[in-house]
Amino acid sequence: MANDSSGARTLTDERARSLVEAWRRGVREKLLDRDCPVIEVGTGWDPVLLDNGCSKLLGHLEKLQSDGVKVDAFNFDRIACALMHEEMRLPPKVSASDGFWRWLAVAKLPAVIEARHGNLSKGIYAHLGNYGIGTRNIRNRLRVLWLRANMLYDANAPDPYRLAKRFLHTDFIESGIIRHRWGWCRNLARVLVRFQYRHPKSKAVHLHSTDSFGIRRLYRRLQFLHSVYAFEFMSDQELWEVLEKHSQDLTRAR
Repeated sequence: MANDSSGARTLTDERARSLVEAWRRGVREKLLDRDCPVIEVGTGWDPVLLDNGCSKLLGHLEKLQSDGVKVDAFNFDRIACALMHEEMRLPPKVSASDGFWRWLAVAKLPAVIEARHGNLSKGIYAHLGNYGIGTRNIRNRLRVLWLRANMLYDANAPDPYRLAKRFLHTDFIESGIIRHRWGWCRNLARVLVRFQYRHPKSKAVHLHSTDSFGIRRLYRRLQFLHSVYAFEFMSDQELWEVLEKHSQDLTRAR
C-alpha cells in the first residue's frame, strides 16, 4: 500500500479504513497521490528523514518479531519511540496532523501496527483504532510512540531518551501522561516516570497500576492540583515532594 512519493502525507479516516479492510480481504488497493495529499512544511526538513526512520523502525521490528506473533510490547516500544523521534525529526505541522499519523500507519508501517497489536499467526488483526481509524486518533500506535519520546525528552541528559526507554506500561503512557496532557508540562511528566518507575531496568512500579486508589487516583489529583501549583515553574525536587505528599494514602504495588 505504500506510496513512493516523498514527503509527509495525510489520509482520511474513510480512505484509510477502506485500504485496511481491503488488505485484510486479500485485495491490494493502490494508494494514489490524490488519496494522500502532501503536507506542505516549507524548507528546513528533509523528507528523507521520514523514510530513514521508517526503515530503521522496520529493522527494529524484524529483530524482535518471530513467525507473525505479536512482539513484546515493552521491548518494542521502549526502543521504537526513541528511534522514531530521533530519526524522523518531524516538524510541528506534521506531528500535529491526525491525517499524517493515519497515513504513516496505513501506507508506510502497517507491519508495525499488526505486529504490535495483532497476532497474524492466529489470524488476529489489530484493532482499527491502532491505525487511528474510527476512534480518537490518540490511539494510533505510532503517534503514541512519538509522543512518549517527545514528552519525556530531556535535552540536558547524556541520553535524552533515557526516561522514554524505561519499561513503561502502555496504560501509564496513554492514561497517565498523554490523556492528561502532561506534555505541556514535561518536567512533571519526567518526574512522574522516575516516581512510578524507580528502577531504570525494571518493570516494577511504585503505586498500584490498576487499582482505583493507586496511580490512577494520583493522575486525577494532579489535574486538580494543577490549578493550585504552577508545575511548569517547579524544580524536580519540588515536584517529587508534591507526588510524595499527595500519594501517601494510595495503594502501593505488591
